[in-house]
Amino acid sequence: MSQSSLKLGLALGAGGARGWCHVGVLRALEEMGLRPDVVAGTSMGSIVGAIYAAGKLDALEEWALGLSRGMLLRLMDVRLSNGGLIEGGAIETVFKELDVPDLIEELPLPFAAVACDMGTGQEVCFASGPVGRAVRASAALPGALRPARSAGAWCLDGGLVNPVPVSVCKAMGADVVIGVDANAHPDGVIWHPTEGAGWPALMAGWRDRLPDVFGLGPAGSAPEPRGPGYATVITATVEIMMDGLTRARLSDDPPDLLLEADLADKIFAMEFDRADEAITEGRHMVKAAAPRIAALFDGTA
Repeated sequence: MSQSSLKLGLALGAGGARGWCHVGVLRALEEMGLRPDVVAGTSMGSIVGAIYAAGKLDALEEWALGLSRGMLLRLMDVRLSNGGLIEGGAIETVFKELDVPDLIEELPLPFAAVACDMGTGQEVCFASGPVGRAVRASAALPGALRPARSAGAWCLDGGLVNPVPVSVCKAMGADVVIGVDANAHPDGVIWHPTEGAGWPALMAGWRDRLPDVFGLGPAGSAPEPRGPGYATVITATVEIMMDGLTRARLSDDPPDLLLEADLADKIFAMEFDRADEAITEGRHMVKAAAPRIAALFDGTA
């Protein structure tokens, strides 16, 4: 199909590992003959969005599909100090490995990343400057990744202020905006009692050192948590806040089409080694919405 003269904006939302679905969305849109003219991303959406804007989606998909749990653990710099469990420098390291340009201005496609100023609680939009630093700021999930300092401010995850940055795409001149909510909760349930298994499995190497953080017993004990541990509580709290904020923001400033992933009770936010499932869901989302997507460009929407 032809994209016509309308400028397409893609707003890629937060969602942790569920955000790998953005790769599938981008692939499926391209197969329909659609390529975004501008991309705005929040948190995981900013990671995928920046790499897509750099023209490195093939390399990212290959890297993501090859990511094992062991590789993920080696990438992490776990600390209980400095405001987060994980330092987060791996994000900038991966950008260098994938040969992403240093500056946002050097990206072939207009791109912006959304973060939250920890001091004021205000939205910060990075449309210029160092790519890695902007994305690192956008993805500083409270309790997980250490806050990032950028543009003179300490920044937290952009999902705290603009989980699906539709408004940013519009500000960048998009005529039509497709929003992608990787963190949607189609069943209306934000936390399931079984959710959180991804943390114990992922953090098995630190079971003896950090048992109380993850709500685990000592090594060798039954894997069932004795109750919601630190990681589960923090994640559920953030998701509750983001869910309400997402609905409010999208109500005030709706996209022309919203794609909602059905991953919230399937993939835990830190299970980045499950990219294949999330990418498949991204493709499915676009396929299911194909008639509505086509209508955006043929005047029947």
